[in-house]
Amino acid sequence: MIRFVIALCVARAAAAQVLTFDEALERARQTGPAIVAARMRIEEARARSIDASLRFPGNPTVEVEAGRRSGGTSPTDYGVAVAQELQLPARRNARIDAARALVAQEEQRAREVEREVLREVATAFLRALESQERAAAATSGKQLADEALRIAERRYAAGDVAQLDVNVARTTVARAEADSRNAAAMVDAHIARVQSLLGMSAAPAIIGALRDASTTDQISVDALDRADVRLLDAEIAEAEAEQRLARTLRWPGFGVRASYAREEGDRILLGGIGLTLPIFDRGRQASAIASARLMRLRAEREALIRTVETEVRGAAASYAALRNAAIEYERAVLPLVAENERLALESYDVGQIGLGELLLVRREALDARRAFIDQLIEMRLAEVELRARAGVWK
Repeated sequence: MIRFVIALCVARAAAAQVLTFDEALERARQTGPAIVAARMRIEEARARSIDASLRFPGNPTVEVEAGRRSGGTSPTDYGVAVAQELQLPARRNARIDAARALVAQEEQRAREVEREVLREVATAFLRALESQERAAAATSGKQLADEALRIAERRYAAGDVAQLDVNVARTTVARAEADSRNAAAMVDAHIARVQSLLGMSAAPAIIGALRDASTTDQISVDALDRADVRLLDAEIAEAEAEQRLARTLRWPGFGVRASYAREEGDRILLGGIGLTLPIFDRGRQASAIASARLMRLRAEREALIRTVETEVRGAAASYAALRNAAIEYERAVLPLVAENERLALESYDVGQIGLGELLLVRREALDARRAFIDQLIEMRLAEVELRARAGVWK
């Protein structure tokens, strides 16, 4: 079966790009449409944070006025005034911190998108491997059916069996051929799914085997480093900055002003400071909103950390159990399946058993191989789930 899988992959590779499991994940990181879009949102957030670092909250205003006194003979009077609003250092620092927190949020959202995309690509790739191995199992079953038909025809020609054996063997071959065609169609469907997720122009040649489970023993689970936890950290930092900013609204705002005027031939140069008194708007609403948001985010963070730790422990236990079961099945069952097939075929060849017994052994062998593939795909999907929940993709 494994030889067939390799041969099938080599045949596909002749006309398509070869793709391994690790290469599929790396390609998803580099060119996955959702991941690329998420990274672009980081640059948008950085662009929106530019204004927060400006030293002045707005542009200067210039006022110009001119006129003549009614009935007077003096030259035209005029005046020019320039005003600039200033901001307190604490207010500016709070806005900078809030802007940086927004950028950090987009960075962690990009990591979260990457985690979900890699989970989806890994699952699709493993499903493609599964379909290839099921196609290999179907082909192996057809080969045994072909051999049974050959023996039935030879024994019929020798007068050892009736025409019924030949007809049953031919029916078995036809059904096995139909199973092989259906399995091949499923291979194409799953490969098309991988192609779509990776944005490839042509269908790739999927290389690998479900047995190639990665080593998960060395996964270092740090719930605090998972993207969704870091995202909450960034939102908490933003809420804290908004809280500090709201507190500064209790302080007066100020600005500077300079003016030059000429009245009745006199030149007047003035400078001044303007204050915005926090009498009615003292930032009470902004402070209350920031405090409530901060309390909610901290509670969500604590709950999420507990959930992550529980989920990772459960995923690790599930993967270990499935892996041990697959290893034991491969060790204890598959060798007997192969031996039973060989012995049944030899026994039918010499007339020790009938065709029905041979076909029964063939069906049981095919079911056993399919059951092993079921175990392997469940084990690999459990591995994907473990890595996704732990936030580890290496």
